Amino acid sequence: ADSVRRIRTIALVHETLSREPGEDVAFVEIVRPLIQLSQESLQSSDRPVRFEVRGDGGRLPATIATPLSVVILELLQNVVDHAFGDKRRDGVVRVFLARDPDDDALHIRVIDNGVGVDEQFDISRATGLGLSIVRTLVTTELGGTISMRPANNADLVDAALDDGSGQVGTVVDLRIPTE
Repeated sequence: ADSVRRIRTIALVHETLSREPGEDVAFVEIVRPLIQLSQESLQSSDRPVRFEVRGDGGRLPATIATPLSVVILELLQNVVDHAFGDKRRDGVVRVFLARDPDDDALHIRVIDNGVGVDEQFDISRATGLGLSIVRTLVTTELGGTISMRPANNADLVDAALDDGSGQVGTVVDLRIPTE
């Protein structure tokens, strides 16, 4: 099922690229259907999770959009498997896209209101297939950076995920150069 999702993600990117003139694509036009695909295929009645995208990543070349789409799918899969594995209700995952005008890098933040990652977690030592794929694509293929940490109160408030329930959550920050 994971392999099928990865292939469907790449197909989704190529389908979007075929409709766009030129070699660049509006990244949000890939992320929105990717979020919908994730919502349909990753959640279940015992683990209802709502996925949302906010912001706009601008236009990206296919050489960046394709691996980055796989990265986002893997992160969403990781959230469903680990942040909401306890069958909790009202799971929310928000994906924020922003372009930094100073360095023309794409900044992506994935934040959830799940159980939170351990304070000692180090993504560079993660051994699971999904996070290994993410780390390799982000750092090697895309030349970017990635960090994963527990969310703090400010993160949850900024992401409009603080409902007063004492949820912890996780924040994943990506910075991807676009030039």
